Amino acid sequence: MDVKAFLKTIPEFEQLPDADVDMMARLAKVGEAKAGAMVDVQGEPATKFYILVSGRLGVVLELDFGVTKKNYMVTSVGPGQMFAYSGLVGNPHYTAGSRAMTNTTYLEFDVARLNAAFDEDPRLGQVMMKMVAQTIASRLRAMQLQLAQQYAVSEAETSPD
Repeated sequence: MDVKAFLKTIPEFEQLPDADVDMMARLAKVGEAKAGAMVDVQGEPATKFYILVSGRLGVVLELDFGVTKKNYMVTSVGPGQMFAYSGLVGNPHYTAGSRAMTNTTYLEFDVARLNAAFDEDPRLGQVMMKMVAQTIASRLRAMQLQLAQQYAVSEAETSPD
């Protein structure tokens, strides 16, 4: 797989000089997961960061209700999107997990090596952290809309006619 060519298909990487894209390509390891397999697990050390190349992933949140634990898919991830960025933003553990919904291919990055690269090239770090911030904002907005829709349905069901 031509990792550099794939990275160049992601809009934020188009603005980077070739040297930065080359560095990211060198740091990337290509991985695969079969449908149903977990790529990262909530609560485990957040040492890796990923960008999906092909397939579809579900972001899974495990909630412990005391008596039982339940898993909820809170969003899905498609090609070119990042996931498991907890370690990049300073969380020591993954705050959610990622399950392959289809057979997937992804790029895996070691968080410690990425942070070292960002220390050497702050502009690259700024672009990557902007991508993370945009991803977080987009997912937060999607969840807000889901919650608002559920609240509106619940309110409509309980309001008197």
